[in-house]
Amino acid sequence: MKSNNKWSNWVGTDCQWDDLLIKFTKPCVYQSSSWARHRANFGWQSIRLINESKNSCAQVLIKSVLATTIAWIPGGPTGEVEEVNQELIAAIRRHTKHKRIFVRLNLLHETDSSSETTLKVNGWHGAAIKLSSGLSLIYPLIKDESARRSELSANWGRNLRRGESRNRSPYLWRDVDSTEVAELYKQLSDYKKIAQDGDILSPANVESLLTSCRNQLTVFRCDDDSGKPLAIRGALTFGDQAWDILAAVSPQGRKQYSSYVTAWALLNHCANSNISQYDLSGIDPESNKGVYDFKHGIGASEIKYIGEWECGSPAFVQPVVGRLLKYRKNL
Repeated sequence: MKSNNKWSNWVGTDCQWDDLLIKFTKPCVYQSSSWARHRANFGWQSIRLINESKNSCAQVLIKSVLATTIAWIPGGPTGEVEEVNQELIAAIRRHTKHKRIFVRLNLLHETDSSSETTLKVNGWHGAAIKLSSGLSLIYPLIKDESARRSELSANWGRNLRRGESRNRSPYLWRDVDSTEVAELYKQLSDYKKIAQDGDILSPANVESLLTSCRNQLTVFRCDDDSGKPLAIRGALTFGDQAWDILAAVSPQGRKQYSSYVTAWALLNHCANSNISQYDLSGIDPESNKGVYDFKHGIGASEIKYIGEWECGSPAFVQPVVGRLLKYRKNL
């Protein structure tokens, strides 16, 4: 059944917005004020909306392209799926004053048949060309380290022991250097002979992430004997959850299993910081099996997100813009 609840502009400070999000059961860091500041550095404006029921809210990133509003809702809306309706589209249109509007959302919590049915009834379409697989692995951190270590796959546990015997101890990297991060990613790309697709790997993007999300970003680093990085692993935290955001290893680090000890150090740090759940942030078992095997071997459980849904007005906007989005490197 369609919800008729209306959406309106939310007014308040960044801190008040984050406090509002934290009160929900499943808040997402990509709906936080820090993520809006980060994306603002790349041309995205943000608007914040709230449903009249007070049970749902949304931080919407917008750009104007050829008199068309492109609206992107990463990790949201937050709250009740039933309230993700056409009134949300109307609220965005009122704000932008554009007649043509395209909205894509990406709900990052586990799907079920009722959620998908509700979105369809409310006029949303599953994205035909997705920016991600819509799958992830969730790793609970409520058990102590010894219990979690016993649940590692045989291969992961063996490689962790190898890494522990061949590396210096990873450490919390407090003054992250964006140039060093980008260089490590370049080494990884050169080694795998793949293109660096996605501006998250550029020094400018990493610098923006460090500046805008400093209070939410935790990065661990493992060095060689000369102090050069062999591997890094980073997460964004919000509330009692964490999301994988940075991961890179040098060719030498691969030989020394540095990525295993670095990831394990980060996970233990999160557990000790009262983080209860770690989202390993996207998997593709078919086209990127190596990354999938690494993440799955930790003992994480696979889930399917509600994921990417889109809507456009007039009707022709949705299929046209939806297909054009595949040419974007990063939202």
